[in-house]
Amino acid sequence: MRWTVGVVVALAATAPPASGSQVFATLDRNGQLQVSKAPFVGAKAFDPHRLYMPTARKPMATGPGPSPAAPTAMPKAAAHWNPLIQQVAVEYGVDARLVHAIVRVESAYNHQARSHAGALGLMQVIPATGKRFGAENLLDPLQNLRAGTAYLVWLERRFGGDLELVLAAYNAGEGAVLRHGTRIPPYLETRRYVEKVTGLYYGRSRR
Repeated sequence: MRWTVGVVVALAATAPPASGSQVFATLDRNGQLQVSKAPFVGAKAFDPHRLYMPTARKPMATGPGPSPAAPTAMPKAAAHWNPLIQQVAVEYGVDARLVHAIVRVESAYNHQARSHAGALGLMQVIPATGKRFGAENLLDPLQNLRAGTAYLVWLERRFGGDLELVLAAYNAGEGAVLRHGTRIPPYLETRRYVEKVTGLYYGRSRR
């Protein structure tokens, strides 16, 4: 989540004067700032009596190849979900453009999408995977994005930052990638999926 000095100063101005107290805050799925004295899922802690400028995590490695495409004007659906995608991308240290590319291919930004295989929501997360990464309701956009992005980060670590293997595993499962010698499985759907997502991410999509 991107914190601005203005937001932090405003919070500090309204906080009680007690020294050393902490405030926990995040954006909800509607882009509204939520603040609490108690910790809660996805919130960042800071001392309201001091300016807090967190250091962004290093974005996910993309391996050799072209640089990601520069941001362009977003379609309406993408723009609608962009604040939430940006928040989650910063939380997990993932390039928001990559999350956008995955969401576009997986669900076309339909937060109520359901696949024949049971995958749900914006990032088409399987319930077992959602549970694995702490999601209780995958049709909740924020929980869905967090679970899907947490899985991406786990896959990035598992496959050494190789983006194509990460995407192949996201589509077909990490087991399929491992069974095929840590290579993209020879499934037409998976190969097309990797091509589509990387094409969007690197700006090579065929429209």
